[in-house]
Amino acid sequence: MKNQLMILIILLATLVPAASADIVNDLDIKVNEYNEYTEQVPSFLKTLLGNEVIKLVIMTNEGEEVYIKAVTEDAFITTFEEIDENTQIDETMIVGTDEETIQNILSSEDPLGTFIDAKENGKIIIKPVGIVNNVTFTMANVILKLSQFLGLA
Repeated sequence: MKNQLMILIILLATLVPAASADIVNDLDIKVNEYNEYTEQVPSFLKTLLGNEVIKLVIMTNEGEEVYIKAVTEDAFITTFEEIDENTQIDETMIVGTDEETIQNILSSEDPLGTFIDAKENGKIIIKPVGIVNNVTFTMANVILKLSQFLGLA
């Protein structure tokens, strides 16, 4: 009985990192797909948000936090890697969400619309770091809302 309990504990301990690795792998696959379509990103978003160092914080379905560093250059994702919580990356923005929201976006036929809905519903929280990034992000939000209103996004 004691041996079976230890085996169960070890098995559960090995499954939790695998679950967080799945979301990182799912996102990593989509990075390449995203980069193939970067030319379709509206130019105003490329200009305003195309060069960022993003710290992505994901709450997994198991209640663990996963941290990812994503770097964009001219809207292309050039770096995408899992990091430790305390890794210093000089981020320009912090994005927080949960695994379910990411899976909804990844499986959506309209990922941009699903992303915007999740952001508006508080399922994605974007926090710019610094005054300049805060102003830039505010401008990008206004332009995005205006383009949605006009049917451009």
